[in-house]
Amino acid sequence: MEAAEYLAFVPLLFYGIALADLLGQWRRFFDREAFYLPYFLTTIVFTELAIWNVYEYLAVVNQLDGVSYLGYWAYLLQPILFLLTVSALTPDSDENDTREYFHERMSLIYLLMACFIASHLLTITEYTPANVLPRTLATFLLVAVAATHRLELVYALAVVWFATVVRRLFFL
Repeated sequence: MEAAEYLAFVPLLFYGIALADLLGQWRRFFDREAFYLPYFLTTIVFTELAIWNVYEYLAVVNQLDGVSYLGYWAYLLQPILFLLTVSALTPDSDENDTREYFHERMSLIYLLMACFIASHLLTITEYTPANVLPRTLATFLLVAVAATHRLELVYALAVVWFATVVRRLFFL
């Protein structure tokens, strides 16, 4: 293994821990009393974003060759923020009221996610509208959800996410 591959291990480990936490929450989807649509959508979106970011690290590994310690922290910041976001999102297994838990933590969840999405602007190698506009729009929507707790904005975020998934699946 080369040095860059060793450096890629820690961010991937953080994403792996976050994914394990998220996938553990999927059991709530099958419990009528625990199911809550905004929480469900948020969990699905966060799960796919984690998988996408792991996939994106295929390209990042090459960029880590010869990176400075400060530069490495720019790449560590993203998975750390994601892990913090997932920690804010995921209730303990003994927490039965998903709706109440989600509403109590909405500001924290969506502000952390806004920071996570915005942090990707630090590591973009090519600033194009296709790279910047979806992240900027998502960041503003995330901050708006955090500030207002409007569920309509959660649904709007799900639509923006779905559009980016379609773009990634069919146009990248």
